[in-house]
Amino acid sequence: MTAVQWRALALAGLVAGLVQVAAGVTMYLAGVYFAPWSALVNLVVLAACIVAGNVWSRTHVFEGRTTYLRALLVGVVIAVSTGLVYITYNVVSVSFVHPHFLEDMVQARFAARQAMALDPSGASQALHSLRAETTLGLIVANNFRFLCVTGTVLSALIAVPLAFIGKRSSGTAAAGATTGARKPQSLP
Repeated sequence: MTAVQWRALALAGLVAGLVQVAAGVTMYLAGVYFAPWSALVNLVVLAACIVAGNVWSRTHVFEGRTTYLRALLVGVVIAVSTGLVYITYNVVSVSFVHPHFLEDMVQARFAARQAMALDPSGASQALHSLRAETTLGLIVANNFRFLCVTGTVLSALIAVPLAFIGKRSSGTAAAGATTGARKPQSLP
């Protein structure tokens, strides 16, 4: 791959990371960021970004052709880039914009544990334990791991149909080339 192709993939990853941040901010402002199902929203957003990034890169980076390995590579680059953007957002946001975020997270987790009807002593111990284990470093590490590992698995799964479509479209592109159809342009 050329330097231009790597830059294009990095740009796709940056855009995907910003989309993931926008989804997280939207959920936080809507008051549902700590809901048990919010991780599923992040997963769906990541999958959509991997698909969109692959479709875009097939057209603009790989001249209309893709393979399983290219689709996998695009997905992994998007997953890792998304993770890097998201953890950068975490650090900046928690450190400067929402310094109460960690306590909000502790309270949300504590409320979920309270549903288990802890006695006052158990509740106090649970709250203390949650505060001790809820750190910015742990959040950053968990978010990065979640986005990279889950993104890699999603990429491996998503690459299968994208490679099949890529082979089919490259066959039609080759047929179109013999009839004088215009070939998609790559990035300069």
